[in-house]
Amino acid sequence: MISTVLGFGASLFAPKLLSQFRDQKIQIIHAMPGRLRMQCDKWKDAIVAQCLEKEIVNETLVLTCKASSVTGSLLIEFIVPHISEQELDELMKRIVTVTSEAVLHTEAKMMKTMQQTLQVVDRGIKRQTNGFADFDSLFVLFLLGKGIHSFKRAPAFAASLLYWSYTIIKNKEGTDAQ
Repeated sequence: MISTVLGFGASLFAPKLLSQFRDQKIQIIHAMPGRLRMQCDKWKDAIVAQCLEKEIVNETLVLTCKASSVTGSLLIEFIVPHISEQELDELMKRIVTVTSEAVLHTEAKMMKTMQQTLQVVDRGIKRQTNGFADFDSLFVLFLLGKGIHSFKRAPAFAASLLYWSYTIIKNKEGTDAQ
């Protein structure tokens, strides 16, 4: 009876774990007695790699755990030469869980890409105008022009554009003083 309940519970939770394992695209690179090397692109983030090292080394069967954010690999050395399939499953569940939790603390790649793109555009504008203008100043000019132009037709919208431009100028003033 207990094994049936456990089997039923495993059948409910195993697909979720396996889908996370597949979603993370964890690959076992090398396995030999007492050692296991795996690789995952999500482990190329320094925060995720640090979390894995810190958490997995505390597992009872783990002697050492080294994560490389350069290669996205995880090397685990065990205290025994062989572990059971159940112990490996538990360890893999823990690795998937730690990875899933650690990803929440990383910077979003999309935002990072947008920030880098904006920096490139900003440098290009400064270069083309010999430092006379940057992205923020051109954007403020656009907002001011649009706000003034649409003031008669949509005063509330125009006021929000004018206020937004004012806010950008004031915030820029504070960062330039530093």
